[in-house]
Amino acid sequence: MQVTLLSLLSLLLAFLAVPSTLDREYGYYERGPQIVKLQLEVGVELVDGVYGPDTRSAHIKRVGGAYGALRRWYPVGQRSAPATLGDLVDEYFQPEDQAWALRVAECESSTLPHHYGNAAVSPALAAGAFQNLAKYWAGRSEAAGFGGYDILDMRANVATAARLFYDSGPHHWNPSRSCWGTPL
Repeated sequence: MQVTLLSLLSLLLAFLAVPSTLDREYGYYERGPQIVKLQLEVGVELVDGVYGPDTRSAHIKRVGGAYGALRRWYPVGQRSAPATLGDLVDEYFQPEDQAWALRVAECESSTLPHHYGNAAVSPALAAGAFQNLAKYWAGRSEAAGFGGYDILDMRANVATAARLFYDSGPHHWNPSRSCWGTPL
């Protein structure tokens, strides 16, 4: 079999076109040969082809932690003009809900009213002042009028949180409820 430069180039291009197993987020308990390949690549002890907590943890660590995973798996979006959390809460939340919203932002991400941004990213890939979940960001931010905006954009993050709150209540922030209490 004769190997030509063109056939080698074709093989190389085909190899480069296949994304790395690190380049995508997998669902918990997703199974398959791609998970086995990922497990081998990230060096987990038990290679069983199941994307469980240990595999996810090793995967996120391998791509640079939670912030690295967010940036690798979710594209950076549009940014709005800078504004403080306090100003944005005043703009997007009703007066009777503003104190509650500020407490939630502080509990979720340590964001204070005078802050212009927050780059906090949890291991669950919840990001920004109100810790919006990256996997739901596209649809939720679109519904709030901020489709295509970056999850770490303060205005988009606050507006999306307000939309979630007014559409379905405070349950989105239940993990930190012991910190913020109940809406006033």
